Amino acid sequence: MKKIFFAIILTLVLQSSQAQLLQLQDPVSSKNFNPDKYAGIRGTPLFQDKWIHGSVITSKGMYPDLELKIDLYDNILFFNKEDASFELLDQIFSIKLFPKWPDTLQQLIFVKGMNQNGLKPEQYVQALVGIGAIQLYRSDIKQVTEMSEINAGMIKTFANTSRYYIKKGNELKLIKLNKDEIMPFLIDREAAVNAVIETKRLSLKKESDIIQVIQAYNNAQ
Repeated sequence: MKKIFFAIILTLVLQSSQAQLLQLQDPVSSKNFNPDKYAGIRGTPLFQDKWIHGSVITSKGMYPDLELKIDLYDNILFFNKEDASFELLDQIFSIKLFPKWPDTLQQLIFVKGMNQNGLKPEQYVQALVGIGAIQLYRSDIKQVTEMSEINAGMIKTFANTSRYYIKKGNELKLIKLNKDEIMPFLIDREAAVNAVIETKRLSLKKESDIIQVIQAYNNAQ
């Protein structure tokens, strides 16, 4: 049932759902971000430090026109209202970011609710290829590390770790970005995939390469 529910939510996001459009007239259900929360920790807990235009699908409907930041350390979503950061406390299903706004062709889509292979439902996971027989997801995990520095003592720093997951059918597998781990999922459409690899000279060692071969697999007949 959870898998079916998650699939429905992701489809709504990727196909521009007809969810009720909401406006944040007053952040009654929100709270201010405390800027001292991460004081003393180097680096950032955020996906990106700058505000990014986007939309959010929640249990109440869709917020279509917000400036957003995603806290990947505490899995919190902030929105900008009159130059103040507020935490959106609605139950969030997905986020769509437009990093080159007002261009909406380039989108970054984050979903919640995945709970296989170490993923927790509250985590924001980026859908790199979110539609098709094979899907690709990336989980960026922020952790606080400590290191001793001369004359400074123990220094805390945010460190980022990216993990990739490939989904085919009901299987969600943690993978590394290389040919040996990717190709077994693509073997039944190997000719179409190899044609793209040769034409575009893909090494299958980069995220963009893997995205292209999965899209080629999904588009093959």
